[in-house]
Amino acid sequence: MSTSHSRWTVMSAAEQGRPQAPVPDTVARPELADVGRLWRRAVRGVVTAARASDQPTLAGSLRVHLGDGCDQLPVVQESWPSYDHVNVQAGLDTWLDHPLRSWHLQGITGSHGVMFGLADLLAAGALWPEGHGPRPGNVARINAACGPDAAVRPCVRCGLYLVDDGGTRTVLLLRGPEPDWGRQFATVEIVSTDPEQAQRVASEIRELTLRHNVFRGQVLSFGGEMFGPGQTLLQFHRRPVLREDQVVLDRDTLIAIDRQVLLVSRYRRELLDAGQHLKRGLLLYGPPGVGKTHTVRYLISSLTGTTVIELSGSALHLIAEACSVARSLQPSMVVIEDVDLIAEDRGMDPGPHPLLFQLLNEMDGLAEDADVLFVLTTNRADLLEPALAARPGRGRSSGRADVAGPGGPPGVVRAVPRAPGDRRQRPR
Repeated sequence: MSTSHSRWTVMSAAEQGRPQAPVPDTVARPELADVGRLWRRAVRGVVTAARASDQPTLAGSLRVHLGDGCDQLPVVQESWPSYDHVNVQAGLDTWLDHPLRSWHLQGITGSHGVMFGLADLLAAGALWPEGHGPRPGNVARINAACGPDAAVRPCVRCGLYLVDDGGTRTVLLLRGPEPDWGRQFATVEIVSTDPEQAQRVASEIRELTLRHNVFRGQVLSFGGEMFGPGQTLLQFHRRPVLREDQVVLDRDTLIAIDRQVLLVSRYRRELLDAGQHLKRGLLLYGPPGVGKTHTVRYLISSLTGTTVIELSGSALHLIAEACSVARSLQPSMVVIEDVDLIAEDRGMDPGPHPLLFQLLNEMDGLAEDADVLFVLTTNRADLLEPALAARPGRGRSSGRADVAGPGGPPGVVRAVPRAPGDRRQRPR
């Protein structure tokens, strides 16, 4: 049979003599074994429902450890940036390592992408659908960098620490960052049978996290978006070894840099006792190849024990994070390469300059006794915002000195000097 419409003719497959595809049998024929399968499934469902209360739960573990009424206890929380997860683990491990303190770590599974806290686990009515939500499981850890040469420290992703501290029962919930689910912080939540103990534990862990910070005294660089948008990563580097006679600078320039940087660091205590501030900076500028990076390496090599944070390229937007680390881990040095990329003269572009203002605010916000050194490098000093080098507290006018670049054109090193009227003598 054919159907004709206008000039087109439609023919079925049978009319064209082609074999027709078999029509699938969508209704399976019942078998006697299906009755047995259905019966077994029904029995499993009934048994699972009947024994649901016998399954271990996180709420049950908390009640056993803390006692009845634990859902009425206050919860204290501390949080840190995602890159501090390794330091939180170091501080927590140190706190747990006490001769009178015993503890057990309970792993948690099903926590990815779930918004919950210790208060939710304590509440008996906080239920999730069967098979979903946080529940007891194996302890999962992630290796986080803790030093150069690929040194790592295992860090708990999500777990409950059940602690017995001389008769006082305490529970700590450690949750690491989950960048894939938008969680950008590491947190520790604490509840204790002694409410005041929970607050003390929180303060002690924060102090130990800072004291045992694995970034202290290291050479670090910030990077971003290695594993996805919004990620902040700190990388460790070996501290370079560079002698003074390897620096390609004339003696007068080298003396000026040493005075501005190394001598202030060496006589830090004497300067503070004399009522002098430690806020200082160094601006190195000149065409490529004249020794700016080489000079920075010399300073890093000379300032042993100083925490160094380097920013360059796509990581320049992480100024706030870098300065936060520098303030916490003094003495420290913040190196910002190609600063003209974020600190261009505002008169050249009337648009917003959020990173420039962030840099100026960070430099201004340092306390007078803060031992934080800013080292800025640029190939185009003529493009820099004048406020960066001229306004008090951020950098001031200075003399210039030639740099003898090896086989290249002479460059300029500009050291940010003392404030006008500062009559300090060079320490001897």
